[in-house]
Formats: sequence, structure tokens, C-alpha cells
Amino acid sequence: MNKLGWAIVAIIIIGLGWWGLSKNDDSALTETGPIKIGSILPLTGDAASIGTIDKVAIEIAVDEVNQSGGINGRQLSVIYEDGQCAATPASSAANKLINADKVVAIIGGLCSTETATFAPGAMQSKVIVFSPASSAPNLSKTGKYFFRNYPSDAYQGKFAAEYAYNTLGARKIAVIYHISDWGTGIKEIFEARFKELGGQIVAENGEPQIARDYRTDLSKTKAANPDYIYSPTYPEGGTALLKQAKELGIKTKFLGADAWGDPQLYKDVNGLGLDLLYTTGKASSPESFKAKLLTKTGGDQVPIGAPQAYDAVYIIAQALKTAGTDPDKLADAIRATKYDGVSGHIEFDENGDLTAAEYTVNRIAGGTSTLVQ
Repeated sequence: MNKLGWAIVAIIIIGLGWWGLSKNDDSALTETGPIKIGSILPLTGDAASIGTIDKVAIEIAVDEVNQSGGINGRQLSVIYEDGQCAATPASSAANKLINADKVVAIIGGLCSTETATFAPGAMQSKVIVFSPASSAPNLSKTGKYFFRNYPSDAYQGKFAAEYAYNTLGARKIAVIYHISDWGTGIKEIFEARFKELGGQIVAENGEPQIARDYRTDLSKTKAANPDYIYSPTYPEGGTALLKQAKELGIKTKFLGADAWGDPQLYKDVNGLGLDLLYTTGKASSPESFKAKLLTKTGGDQVPIGAPQAYDAVYIIAQALKTAGTDPDKLADAIRATKYDGVSGHIEFDENGDLTAAEYTVNRIAGGTSTLVQ
């Protein structure tokens, strides 16, 4: 073959190569049929009254995305699984979503216990995990495909300690917490900062999330005579704790954490006569969002994670439109996000965490929650 012939062959080979690369790059954007994403939330069990409302927030956002043309003409389809705010159910749910349903992303878990259990496996499978409420500090190093639009408790624990010391004037704190990724993580941050400020931890008692008898812990706490009881506990255990505090005649004020942002807890502790505050991540939650959510749920409260779950759908949808379903490109697109949603302004750092965190303090009284600060 002469030089001209070899040149023609080379041009053909190069052209085919570029065609192949272009085809692979565009394939995710030109596929047809619904795009499947999963959701793992506590739909039964602990925190179910939060998870079921957050599920409605996802449904509303998905309907809006699909009615607006979907993802480049493709519809979003969500498969919901019940994580029960517990490790084993969440792991089983994720295994089904990843290996059987072949979802490209999972919105969840809600509880840090759920997310910490299944997220490492999702990272190996290159499936996006986007949590609307899991805040345990140890989740920050989960992996490339992990994101959350709710702030890490590395911030909340510090905020709570500073609020207790500087605003509430507490100098002696007793801690009763749930031994879990969330409860242990936020407790450690709180205690370290409170001690730095000059405060004293006069008692510390931890129980498994499934515990429902806290009388021994409360008796030890009462004997320590603290100014406040700091209690990062999940809703069902927290409710039992507060009822037993009433039974034992404890008058000490409580400061809880964001898991107390549960409409069912508000109702269950109503009438106990306890002074109950809790910290939670700040969400702007415009009236338009509140109205459509509460119309669907028939309730009167927007719980933790609902604005974030709604925003999660829009952020994932926006990334899918530009990056397709390739997991690496999808992760890169989400990480580059700058989005103003119903939960506030959202940008992510290299760990998939929010770049900024704001908190509020709420009071539980009269079967509802009201803003204090």
C-alpha cells in the first residue's frame, strides 16, 4: 500500500475512534424510558412520621419535574423503600434498589443509621447517595458519590454547646443520648465544645436507639443536679425518655437535637409540662412549598428533611439533564451545583457536604413546635 493509502486508513481509524468516544459520551443522554431513582426513608418504625412526610415532598417534586418535560423527555420514576431508621432494613432496601432495580441514585437515608449502613456499598457500585437529613459527622468521608443537603453535626453539636453556654447560661450539663452514628457523633462534638467554653459535663449516659426504659439514666442525671439535660435521641426513645422524666418528677430543662423535629413527638409529649428546646438545621421553607406539602399531608408541620428532600429531586434532575446517567459525570455535575431551593442556598464541598450551615432553636409546647431563635 502506498503512502496515500496508509493515510486514508489512518484517517478512517481516527474517525471511527472519535465516533466511538462521542457515542459513549452521548449514550446516557440519548437513552429512552424512565430514569429510575430510589428512596430509603423510615416509612414505619422510629421517625416514620418524618419519613412519610418527606416521601410526600419527593413525590411532589418528581411530579413537577415530570410535568415540565422530565429529564430531556424521559420521566423520573422513584422506587420507595422502608429503611425503618435502622441498619438491617436500610441495608436490605439498598441491596434491592442497587442490584435488582438498578437505580442511578438513592435519596436517603433520613436517619444517619440508615445511611451509614448502605452508603459504603453504594459507593462501590457507583450509585449516587443523596441524603436530605443524615447529619452524622462520620458520613463526610463516605465517598465520591455521596451528598447531603443537610449540614453535618460537626456544626450542630458546636452550635448547641455555644447556645447552651452563652444563651441559656448553662454551666453544668447532663447528657443522655442514643448510641448511634448520629447520637454519638453529635454528643462528642457538643461535649468537646461545651468543655472548651468552660462548662462541665456532670453525667453522661448512652442507650441503644431501641431502648425504651431510661429510668436508671434519669435517676443518675437527677442526682447530678445539672442546669440542663442535653439529649440527642431519636423520636420514639426521646418520647419515652421525656414521659419517664415527668414520672420521676424531674424539673430540669431539656435541650434536644434535630431528631426531635417530629410532629408525632410534639403530640406525644404534649401536656407533660416540661421545658423542651431543640436545635435543627435552618430551612427557608417558603409559604408556597408549605402550602402544597401540607395540602397533600393534611398536617400542620413541615418536619426535618422535607424541604431538603424536595430540593434533592431538583438537584439530581438538573444534573441528569446535563450529565446523563454516567455515575462519574453525574457526581461531578452535582458537586458543581449552585442551587437556591426551598431549603435555602445549596453548594457542596469536596466531601459532598454543604459549604455553609445555619441552625435554629425551637420550643416544643402545646403539641407543636415554634421558633425561638
